[in-house]
Amino acid sequence: DQVRFGRGNLVHTLLEWLPDVPAPERRERALPWLSRPGHGLDSAAVEPLWQEVEAVLENAAFTDIFGPGSRAEVSLTGVIGDQVISAQVDRLLVNDDRILVVDYKTNRPPPDQVTGVDPAYVRQLALYRALLAALWPDRPVRAALLWTDRCQMMELPSDMLDRYAPGATSN
Repeated sequence: DQVRFGRGNLVHTLLEWLPDVPAPERRERALPWLSRPGHGLDSAAVEPLWQEVEAVLENAAFTDIFGPGSRAEVSLTGVIGDQVISAQVDRLLVNDDRILVVDYKTNRPPPDQVTGVDPAYVRQLALYRALLAALWPDRPVRAALLWTDRCQMMELPSDMLDRYAPGATSN
């Protein structure tokens, strides 16, 4: 479990700072960083991990969430009902007509359908959506999981998020 958690942290970190690095320089910046002894990766694990991150960053479907105006590791704090909530989102895109919050998941293998998503992840995104909706009540807030292993974005439907929203009783 320690290795899996460490691997997830490495992927998250790369997805945080590599979008700001010009694409031709990403590999030359990522590989030495991944190869640091403190990360605990053997040399055979570095290239596949890089390829997973590269596939996500180079996927045309994700251009918006890694492009200009998107933000990584955004802290959110707010009050929902009588609860003070503090959270950190992996990626946030705010534009004039919508909000998109994305949480990276490095689980292998990821579920094939939204019905297979761990309820803890749904609850997490429902909380993020509630905090963001309070900040931008004039815009729809969409929430998605980005499964890095499959390089797939899985948007969670509003009705599913509603069942897990803070204060909901049917989750």
